[in-house]
Amino acid sequence: MPVIGINIKNVNAKKNEEIIGAVKVNSNTNIKDIKEQDLPALRQKGLTVGFDFKTDYVNDKNKSVAEIVISGDAFFIDEDIEKIIKEWKKDKKLPEEANLQVINAVMRRGIVRAISLSEELQLPPPIALPYAKKEDKNSR
Repeated sequence: MPVIGINIKNVNAKKNEEIIGAVKVNSNTNIKDIKEQDLPALRQKGLTVGFDFKTDYVNDKNKSVAEIVISGDAFFIDEDIEKIIKEWKKDKKLPEEANLQVINAVMRRGIVRAISLSEELQLPPPIALPYAKKEDKNSR
């Protein structure tokens, strides 16, 4: 049940105001829709899963000061496409395993793109990045 590809269709990044002080950075993924898709190269059917990945920057007054939104489709294959479509039509949810696969793939792709965009807009990165620090010589 893997995600076999992601197609980014739209990227929107904006800073509403300069950031002064602390901000909370929240990222989430929303699955908008699913459609059955013929995959001729694989000689099987799959799913096109429409998504929005959003990183929101909120100040201490709970006001959005910036946001990054990435929209697109994830291409997913599974042995039981009909069951997934039926569950989606009923509850607007993917089965748990499929949902985890799609969300994780979209988050990986979205975070990487959002890091670059946050740098361009002079925003904090959407995740904590590692950094080097001076070694404490007394701790040996």
